[in-house]
Formats: sequence, C-alpha cells, structure tokens
Amino acid sequence: MADVSADYWTINDVADYWGVTPQTIRTYRSRGRGELPKEDRMFNRSPVWRPQTVVRFVRPGQGARTDL
Repeated sequence: MADVSADYWTINDVADYWGVTPQTIRTYRSRGRGELPKEDRMFNRSPVWRPQTVVRFVRPGQGARTDL
C-alpha cells in the first residue's frame, strides 16, 4: 500500500492506492481528461503528487464522460 506519510507519490504509488496498473495511470495522464489530478511537481520527466492531492481527488465514476 502507498505510504500516505511520504512527501510525494509516483505513478506506481498512485496506481497502488487506486488499485489499478501503472499503465492505467499513464493512460489517464496522457488523455488529460480530468481522470487524474494535476501533478504537484515534476522530477525530471516524472510526475509526482502529494499524497493528499490524490486522496482528496474525486475520481469520475466508471463510464463517466470525461471528455465533456
């Protein structure tokens, strides 16, 4: 399980917290449709999020239109 006391979470941590694969997170990010909160920081080319950003983010439900 992702460590909520960590300073930042990587794609793998977010995937672990949400119970999806890292590829799913990468797909959400590449689509840019609001399925993922905006990263809090970039380390080189790797996005990272503060744990609270991900925990507080309200994910769209399954089948939700995110392209509107």
